Amino acid sequence: MRAFLLFLFIVFNFSFASDFLYNFQKIVSNSKGFEARITQKTYQAGFKNPDVFVAEVKATKPLTVKIDYQKPYQQTIFMNKEKIVLYNKEENQAVITSPQNSLLITDVISIFVENKPIDRIFSVSTLKESDKYVVLDLKPKTQDDVKSIQITLEKVTYIPKSITALDNDGNKIEITFESFKYYNTALNIDFKLPKNTEIIKQ
Repeated sequence: MRAFLLFLFIVFNFSFASDFLYNFQKIVSNSKGFEARITQKTYQAGFKNPDVFVAEVKATKPLTVKIDYQKPYQQTIFMNKEKIVLYNKEENQAVITSPQNSLLITDVISIFVENKPIDRIFSVSTLKESDKYVVLDLKPKTQDDVKSIQITLEKVTYIPKSITALDNDGNKIEITFESFKYYNTALNIDFKLPKNTEIIKQ
């Protein structure tokens, strides 16, 4: 009897995980973009203490992402299908590279604005549920720079509260969201480098 009840519990959780991921994917598919304020903790492999950043994020479809960091220093990451730009305001310097050289932060943000079904990219390895939140542990189904992603979502609104991502090199980022808002219309996101910016192409 105990084994039977355990089986039912496992089946129920698997079913709930599939339904929840499907509904989350539907919200993401129907939205045209989002904006939020984030606190980002970046853990480099081999180091215990993280670097902490505060930023404003805007992202829209087709794949366009802009992250304006305000603390501890001002810099911008801009990404679209053609390029990634990393601009340091204090040094007036920009690195321009291919989207194939994506960062862990852009990989995470892109989940919300790429027209790729989430359940085709990730599988749910574990799920935890509370009164207000659902925590999904996701594993990439294909070879990727991202090893695992954990997303904490509000159960009713499917608004992300936090994301933790780990890459294959052992680097980790933890992102907490504030004032997250989905949009039903595309956002106008652009970024132009200031004049006399030193440009480094990679």
